[in-house]
Amino acid sequence: MLSFVMSPMKLASLSVMLMGTFVSVGSEGLVGVWLGLELNLYGFLVVMNPDGHHNPEPCVKYFVVQSTGSILMLGGFLFLMEECVESGLIMSSLGVVLKSGIFPLHSWVPSIIKNSSWLASGLMLTWQKISPLVFLSMIMPSKMLWFAITLMASIGAVGGLNQNSVRVMSAYSSFVHTSWMLLGLMWSTVVFLGYFVVYSLSVGLFFYGCSLMNKVSMVGQFSSAASGMGLLMLMGMPPFLGFLVKVLVFLISESLLITVCIMGSVISLKFYMDFFYSMMTKSMVDKNKTEMKLMWAFVVGANLMGVMLVLIVLS
Repeated sequence: MLSFVMSPMKLASLSVMLMGTFVSVGSEGLVGVWLGLELNLYGFLVVMNPDGHHNPEPCVKYFVVQSTGSILMLGGFLFLMEECVESGLIMSSLGVVLKSGIFPLHSWVPSIIKNSSWLASGLMLTWQKISPLVFLSMIMPSKMLWFAITLMASIGAVGGLNQNSVRVMSAYSSFVHTSWMLLGLMWSTVVFLGYFVVYSLSVGLFFYGCSLMNKVSMVGQFSSAASGMGLLMLMGMPPFLGFLVKVLVFLISESLLITVCIMGSVISLKFYMDFFYSMMTKSMVDKNKTEMKLMWAFVVGANLMGVMLVLIVLS
């Protein structure tokens, strides 16, 4: 289970992490953006290893990656202040690309996610992406952003095939979803926020269910329902919320890049379906299905509410 007891130290680190994101997103100056990202990093390092008893390897790797990205960003900001615009934008973009795990500096994400806790992995795939993605959309040239979206969708779809680790599969899945979020962010901040909220909810439910269930047998009533709900939303199957936010991105997008994102999502359905089928078939071993049926009824009902949400947005 998720073992994150809210002691004063842990609560303070989580507060610093959240505050860093808000400072970075709300800042109007380059120094404020950099400071917010640093606050976020220091708070998250404690969240990754709250008691000091977990494997320190992912914490060290994450610190090295994020520190390198911060140095590149700070160097780029100094160039921009000296009116060396081209060099400053290149260095700043490289720093943000490294910190957010976007192509071509994405290879660190699966290895760190694989060895991290469920809580740290979930936050790394969701909350930790907000500041870098928003800032990247502001400073990165459109052509480079289109190239990154194309490669992220392709790498995420192909890389997730034949993965045995749930965390690694989720890391490659996040590449595909990141391409959708970046595409939505190019046209509408509201749609980006909607997609991000649904994606975060999906990852949270999926990881919470996986943290409860037996890692070998995949058996459990509540855990199967929670992870199944999150997985269906991640798959983007109609009429679930994951499909509806993709429809919103499709409707506002005026670029052919949407075709690449759709192809990436279609390919990624393969490893989603493999895991979902394995989870569901093994869950049927449990004889007492009353609680699970009620949970699945709630799952379907909650996601069907998304149809009303989209109709309201489109009206």
